[in-house]
Amino acid sequence: MSALLKLLPVAAAAGVAVMNADTLKKNLNIIGKVQVAATSGVEMQGIAEAVAQDFIDTKDLPVEDFGAFLKENLREKGGKETRDKSKDPWGTAYRLAVDVPKNGFIVQSAGPDKAWKTDDDLNYFYSLTGIAGKNAISTELAGRAHAAALKLGSSTGSSTASTSKAGTSAAPAKPNTTPAKPSQSAEETLRKVIESQTKRAEGGDPQASFDLAMRYITENGVLKDYGEAKKLLEQAVKNADSQTLKDKAQTQLDNLNKVLGK
Repeated sequence: MSALLKLLPVAAAAGVAVMNADTLKKNLNIIGKVQVAATSGVEMQGIAEAVAQDFIDTKDLPVEDFGAFLKENLREKGGKETRDKSKDPWGTAYRLAVDVPKNGFIVQSAGPDKAWKTDDDLNYFYSLTGIAGKNAISTELAGRAHAAALKLGSSTGSSTASTSKAGTSAAPAKPNTTPAKPSQSAEETLRKVIESQTKRAEGGDPQASFDLAMRYITENGVLKDYGEAKKLLEQAVKNADSQTLKDKAQTQLDNLNKVLGK
């Protein structure tokens, strides 16, 4: 997505009147891809929050049946389904990878080109430290995630999913025998996600502060409130446990201050 976003100012700054038809079509297509990518990013954040909420309840991640999990838990308001929720906006199935060293998981999309391991892949990382402690990923879960990645024919996440040391075998993958939970409405899932984010943000969790701030900015599940978003972003910058999160929060804070004229 970052590569596409870099192209957006070219289309936005150019005068439409001086563009020929082919140039205009090309730039509008770029803008369209950026908008879809941005929409996908918001959706991936929601997916990550739903997975995290489920982890709080089960201490497990749906690494073997991620598509089924998404279909069961991401339902549109009113029960009307406009597309397969297990797939990204371009029709490729979302993937779930585990990152043991960072103690979290990654929601992955192949992006507009529908091909994995290319520059336009989208990744949303979620740290489990704030909701489950520093060692949330068990050896058994890491082994299952590694096996699931291999089954997809992809090494994505495999280097981080294994916790075995040299000379020792990784724990054998075990089938996920957790009974399927009844599906819940999108409204119920969103309510639980926002409750969890709010509680963690109140406790100073930087990732929750950032995610909740983005909700207030984009009016995603809450009313738009730039003032509250600003406070949350400042908290995220102050408490960030990684340079990546700190940079992201600072960038959004700088952009918001421009909007607020500060």
